[in-house]
Amino acid sequence: MGMANGRSHERTLIWRVYREAMPVLLFTVLAELFAGSLLLNLDVNFASLIGLFILIPGLMQLRGNISTSLAQRLGSGTHLGTISWKQGLNKPLRANIKAAFYLVIIMSVALGVGAWLVSLFFQITTPRSGLILQLSHFLIIALGTALLASIFQVTITVTVALLAHARGLDPDNITIPIVAAIGDIITIACLMVAIIVAITLIPPITIII
Repeated sequence: MGMANGRSHERTLIWRVYREAMPVLLFTVLAELFAGSLLLNLDVNFASLIGLFILIPGLMQLRGNISTSLAQRLGSGTHLGTISWKQGLNKPLRANIKAAFYLVIIMSVALGVGAWLVSLFFQITTPRSGLILQLSHFLIIALGTALLASIFQVTITVTVALLAHARGLDPDNITIPIVAAIGDIITIACLMVAIIVAITLIPPITIII
């Protein structure tokens, strides 16, 4: 009898994960295709910015790691009862949001400096032709993209996690896929904005050989 109940519980759990996660995963497939088209457009319009594409994978990964980590902590908080829609912006929720932004600021600065050093090490700043990005460009692009994207992503992450829990859904099945898919689109869009701001404030050095 106990074994039958155990199997029934397992089937129920599997069906719940399938029912909640499948529509979200289908949405993420479409969203990632759109993000890919934006990335292709970025490649076409900013290909002359030397060293820029060293920065992009790091920015995407940084955004993904911090936002999904926040989503996991919020999911745990809803299960433990310390975070919920009814409790609003309470102390545990504020602490998680602050931690996410602190990580964004520190790591995006480190990423900007690291990308600049790598571009120098591999002599990517001295190709046949193009626009040379300086350290200030890397910092503005990395910090601007990360902060701007995080404002949107943290808002989406918190809203989706708390709404999912309030409606009886498991945030672990829903929040991370949605945040990952929408986050890629937001990051690329914010990256475009940050690039335009950076090269407008500080014109890159043109090199033609």
